[in-house]
Amino acid sequence: MAITVALSFVIAAPLNRIAHQLFDRWENSLLRFERHARHPDEQPVDLGSATILVLGMGRTGNAAYDFFTDKGLAAVGIDSDPNKINTQRHVFYGDIEDVGFWHHLDIAQITAVTLATPELESKLIATRELREAGFTGHIIAGIHFQDEAEPLHAAGVDQTYLLMTGAGIGIAEKTWECLQSPPL
Repeated sequence: MAITVALSFVIAAPLNRIAHQLFDRWENSLLRFERHARHPDEQPVDLGSATILVLGMGRTGNAAYDFFTDKGLAAVGIDSDPNKINTQRHVFYGDIEDVGFWHHLDIAQITAVTLATPELESKLIATRELREAGFTGHIIAGIHFQDEAEPLHAAGVDQTYLLMTGAGIGIAEKTWECLQSPPL
């Protein structure tokens, strides 16, 4: 039994790294086995009149969403964590790594997409799906490391933003403000 389990890990490990590519290749053949009824998580997301789409509603995504709405832009957020869903803020559930999600998403009015998810792979999947769906607007991705920029640009991202650079600029601005005012 132990050898069987170990063998299954040896076989599954390399396949898990290319799971999305394998599904893309065999999607049409596999879809015929799918049920016709949708799971509640697979319901289409109505983006309403939003023109800005924020994918990933953690700290970075929430800050971006608030910035857009403060500027008067119609923004909508999507996150795969049901605890982050908030209909007052126009934040909906969606798994951007699920190809089926993209088949039910109407992005016709979207002009820009902010990728604020922490994982590089989810940003790559979202970018490819957006471009394959004919999206010609801007895609901007927050990155943690400079070496993430090249594969994202190759996938179709227009601009990347090194998140720690922004944090450094923010703390420097606060320091500058303190230097400009007399100490208490």
